[in-house]
Amino acid sequence: MTDERDLEIDDLINNLDKDYYTAHPTTTDSGQKSRDLNSLVRLWIAERTCPDILPYAHDLLDTVVERIREQVEFIEVNTVSGDASGSTKLNLLLVETELERVKFLVRGYLRARIHKIDRYYMHVLTNSDVQARLSQSELRYTKRRANQLRRYYDLRFLSSLPPSLQRLDDTAGGLQMVDVPSLDEVVFIRVLHDVPGEIDLGNDDKVQLRKGNIYVLSYKVVRRYIADGDVQLV
Repeated sequence: MTDERDLEIDDLINNLDKDYYTAHPTTTDSGQKSRDLNSLVRLWIAERTCPDILPYAHDLLDTVVERIREQVEFIEVNTVSGDASGSTKLNLLLVETELERVKFLVRGYLRARIHKIDRYYMHVLTNSDVQARLSQSELRYTKRRANQLRRYYDLRFLSSLPPSLQRLDDTAGGLQMVDVPSLDEVVFIRVLHDVPGEIDLGNDDKVQLRKGNIYVLSYKVVRRYIADGDVQLV
């Protein structure tokens, strides 16, 4: 049986904005392709290890997905012809292998994001800053997910409760019903550039982030440096 989440990931891939890609054309330079692939690996790792939802990588994902489309078209055209030479068949095999590797990374990246969106969907819908980190496809998915869950909860139990108790984002009485990411969760980071000064860790503890070193620190402490590109999640 096909996983519903796989279908959602296919939907996200197929609905990436083509207009956005048109304004950001890809390059056929093999060196650039290799750099893009390395960037995709780092994005995948960062999204899997970060407790919060990171900004969606529009430029890179649109470029990579367009290359996937080109590779699929290349494979289909040369497979249908049926008269490929030995060198062409070898080339097709290499393209298919590379294609599967890239698709695995793209799916892994989107799957990590969807996992967090599923868990924090109410937080996403009530926070414009978090919504700005999503792609349009992800935001549509989040709203559809929220509507489906709302209808399910209404059917099961919410409709039988008093109206004052039917809100899913209620904070009355100090009770927080919206699940939010824990920014206190520790993460592994690699320092890409020296960070000036000492970082306050609380309780009078401080640390200096030196280029090339790896640290285990609270995400909220290094969040700004991740956004600035001074450190990366590993």
